[in-house]
Amino acid sequence: LRDEGVGKLPSRPMSGGTMQKKGESIKHDSALSPRKIPIIDTEGNTDASKRARNFTKLSALLQRAKKNWFLIGVVLSILLAHAAPWIGKKGGPLKPTITVQFAVALIFFTTGMSLRMRQLQDTLLQWQLHVTVQVFSLLLTPLIVCSISNGLRKIAQLLLETSSADYKSAIALLEGMKVLSCMPPPVSSAVILTKAVGANEAAAVFNSTLGSFLGILITPMWLLQITGTAAEVPILEMTTNLGLQIVLPIFIGQMVRRCLKNPDQLIQRFSISKVSSGILLLIIYTVFCETFSGSFEIEIEFLLACIFLLVMCMILLILLAYTLATLAFPKLTRADLVAIMYCASHKSLTLGMPLLKIIFGGNPDISVAVISIPLLIYHPLQIVIGSMMVNPLQRWLVSESPTNKNLNSIMNSPSSKINFAL
Repeated sequence: LRDEGVGKLPSRPMSGGTMQKKGESIKHDSALSPRKIPIIDTEGNTDASKRARNFTKLSALLQRAKKNWFLIGVVLSILLAHAAPWIGKKGGPLKPTITVQFAVALIFFTTGMSLRMRQLQDTLLQWQLHVTVQVFSLLLTPLIVCSISNGLRKIAQLLLETSSADYKSAIALLEGMKVLSCMPPPVSSAVILTKAVGANEAAAVFNSTLGSFLGILITPMWLLQITGTAAEVPILEMTTNLGLQIVLPIFIGQMVRRCLKNPDQLIQRFSISKVSSGILLLIIYTVFCETFSGSFEIEIEFLLACIFLLVMCMILLILLAYTLATLAFPKLTRADLVAIMYCASHKSLTLGMPLLKIIFGGNPDISVAVISIPLLIYHPLQIVIGSMMVNPLQRWLVSESPTNKNLNSIMNSPSSKINFAL
């Protein structure tokens, strides 16, 4: 182009806006130096991308831990009870005989605050639900578990020598399973778990209360038939304690609710439902403190076998309760069925231990420590297994009415549920 006179090519611009003249050497320009090529792994991710991914994973892990705080709390409570059982055992600095009773009363106070009067009125008319829970818990469960225990006893007679210590330990645990089956429904765990799912909480409260009162009368009669041991049970004293721990707190909670302008908004704002879950952790801790501080000794093989049998029994009872309820009363809703599964399969440690001490305390042939092992194991097991059922039951409940805003709000609100990763 220069030879033809069309024009000269522009000189190469230098840094700072100057032009390179002919014959001048090009000075080093950092802007023109080759850039550092980022290291890329085989998947095409840069170092910055890796850091971002790690941060995202950490955030997701923390969010998951926050959602599953109750399950983490259960594990920590058990570990703490194993490390220092003297803190929460009877006579310890935590004073469980006082604090646990106050904790149970506080649970039912918060329940009374959250229950609407309309719910309580409607619950009283659900006689199908109440009959299913009480008949299954206080009549069918002892028959089922006693039949299983008698069958296992015959197997033990074939496999073990009747004079050996192993046979005696096995028989004691089987007798403990029979005693466990006679216990009434609990006064706290079934209510809390039903509430966590978002099911028929009022029905759980009613049946837990009714079952506890009926258990004071029916459980001693069952124990008389099973073990041949009789004792005078202070019915008036135990009924008074139940009234103070259950009925009175619910009544006070209802009175407080009537005095508030927006009780539901207040409950959601201060996460009242989390209070019940936190109190349940305290109960779990004290239960395991009493378990780990026990003076009894038992072979680890029989203890593991007892845990396995109790887990299988609980799963069986849940399935049977659900099947019986759906076959006998097909019109029951899923919210009702959730309350039935929890209330019919759970057993009360709060009432069970005093009854065992009253009935078997003066019998030299029966060790309360050994015979109470199934009850001590079953209590935390029903909480852990019941808690693991919360998320699946929530999804099952929402699938029945996917357009129900209340159910969806329960699923999406971390303050009104207990989440567990399966």
